[in-house]
Amino acid sequence: LRLTTDLALYAGVPAPYWASRMPSQNTPYSHFEPASAASAPFNPRHAAIGGFAVGGFLAFAAALAALMLYCDPNIQTQAEVTAETAPAAHKFAVDFSTPVELQEYRGTCWIFAAVAVLEWSYRSQGVARGWLGADQYVRLSEQAFGVAVLDACRALNDGTSCVVGDEVWRGRQLLPRDLEGGEPTLLFYLSRLSKTAALPWSVCPYTAKPGSDGECPGLAEARATNPLAFSLASIDWLYERRAVTQRLRETQRLMTLSTPLLTVRYLLPCTAASAHVLKCNPKDKEECRVCPAEPAFGGAACCVVSERDSSTMGGEFFRLPSGSHLEPVLEGAHAMALVGYSDVFRSQQGFVGGYIVKNSWWDGLPPGPGWKQARGSHSVAFFMQQVSPADEAAVCPNAHSPQSWYPCGSVRACRSNKTAAFARAANQPLHLTCLDASPFLRGLCRKGEPLFLRSIAPFGGGLATACFLRDRLGGSDGGDEGKAVVNRRRVEEQTGGGGESGDGGDGGDGGDGGDGGD
Repeated sequence: LRLTTDLALYAGVPAPYWASRMPSQNTPYSHFEPASAASAPFNPRHAAIGGFAVGGFLAFAAALAALMLYCDPNIQTQAEVTAETAPAAHKFAVDFSTPVELQEYRGTCWIFAAVAVLEWSYRSQGVARGWLGADQYVRLSEQAFGVAVLDACRALNDGTSCVVGDEVWRGRQLLPRDLEGGEPTLLFYLSRLSKTAALPWSVCPYTAKPGSDGECPGLAEARATNPLAFSLASIDWLYERRAVTQRLRETQRLMTLSTPLLTVRYLLPCTAASAHVLKCNPKDKEECRVCPAEPAFGGAACCVVSERDSSTMGGEFFRLPSGSHLEPVLEGAHAMALVGYSDVFRSQQGFVGGYIVKNSWWDGLPPGPGWKQARGSHSVAFFMQQVSPADEAAVCPNAHSPQSWYPCGSVRACRSNKTAAFARAANQPLHLTCLDASPFLRGLCRKGEPLFLRSIAPFGGGLATACFLRDRLGGSDGGDEGKAVVNRRRVEEQTGGGGESGDGGDGGDGGDGGDGGD
C-alpha cells in the first residue's frame, strides 16, 4: 500500500510546545532509543532499533503491503535522487523515523503503524521548513488517533460500514465497538481523520489497558485548537519485493507493511530424561511424532510438538525451512512501519535479505502472564551492517536472550574478577537467575537459584542445547579464582541442557536453564 498525500501542516506552531527532543548521542540506550538523526550521511550512533524497530528484520516474503505518505511535492525534504546520487541498491534506510512506542496488551499495531507515517511526515517537513531541529520530532497520540477512527466510523452515512475490531450492526451499518484489529489504510478511506486524528501525545497519552479504546479526556477542547491536519491524494498496493524496495529507495519515505504472523512448530525429543520437563510420555503413540532424520535425534523414538512465535530475540522474523520441518500455523496478521531493507543481511536462521521494520512490541521477557514470547531488537545500523556485533551490544544488548549471555567454562572461572571484567566489557550478562516460569516446560532448574552459562551449541532440527553451571554461593565476584573455589569450599556442579530451545529464542524457554538474565 502506498499512500500518496499532500500533508497540510500549519505554520507558526511554536516548536517548544509541539516538539520532543531526540536523545543525545551519549544518552544511555534502552528499548526506547533514538531513531536516525536527520543529518546526512547516516549516523549509526543515532540509529537504535529500540527506537527504530523492535523485532526489526523480516525475511523477504510474499503478501506484503506498504503504506507510503507523500509530503507536499513543493517541499524539498531530502537531496534529489538521481542515477548518480541514489543509494546502493542492495540496502537502504530512510531518515526521519521516530522512536518506537509500544502497543502493550491491545491489538492496535495498525494504529501505531499509521501514526509512525504521520510522525515521519511531520518530522521530515518540520526539519526542512525550520520548525524542528535535526534532533527534534513531534510525538503524536495513538490513543487520540484510535478515538478519531471510532468517531469517523460512527459519522459515516447509513449503509457504509467500518471493518475495525469487534463490530456490531446498527441498521444497515457495521460499526466497531473497539479497535482490536484494523488497517493503516483507514488513513486514506476515512477522510474525516485528516482533521481529527493528528494530535500531540500530551493531549491524550496511550492507555495500555484493553477496553479503553474510547478514552481521551479533554479531546474536544484539544481538537478545537489543534493546528495539525493532513490530506491524502491516492493509494497504491505493492506486493512484490522488488517493487517495494525500489519504491522505498526512490522516494526515501517511510511506508507501512502488513504481513501474516506464523506459529512455527519444533519437534523436541521426548525421552525418559526429558519427560519430566516437557510433560510428555515417550510411550504415548498419539502424542509422539517421528523425529527428524538427523544424527542428533538418532536415539529418540518419540518427538513432541512445541510451538513458538515466528520472531526471535535477535529482532528477526523467521520460519523453519519447508520439507524438513513441520509446516507453520497461521496465527494472524501484523502491521509495522517499513523503514528500510537489506539484500545482504544474513539472519540467525540463514535467510539472506529482508525488510527493516519499526515494530510496536516490547523488548525482553513477556510483560504479563497472557504472553509467552520473549522478544528482542537491533538497531538499523546493525541490520545495515554499519556496526559490529560488539558495538551493537552497547546499544541493543538484548540482555534476556540466551545468545547474549556470557559463557564461562567452570564455576571457578565464572566467579573470577577477570571473567566479570570481560563480561562487562562485552555488555553481556554473566550472573543468571532461574525463573522457572516458562510456559513450555518446568523443573529444568530450581526457581531462584543462581546460574552461569557454560555453553550453547547447535543440536539439530533448528534447536540448540545449553549447558549451565549452578552457583550455589550466589555469584559473588570477590576474591581470586583459587579462593573462590578452595577457601569457600566451592562445589562445582554442571547441569546438562535438559531440553532444547528453538532458534526462535524465547528468552530461554527450552534448554536455557535460567529462563532470563539479571
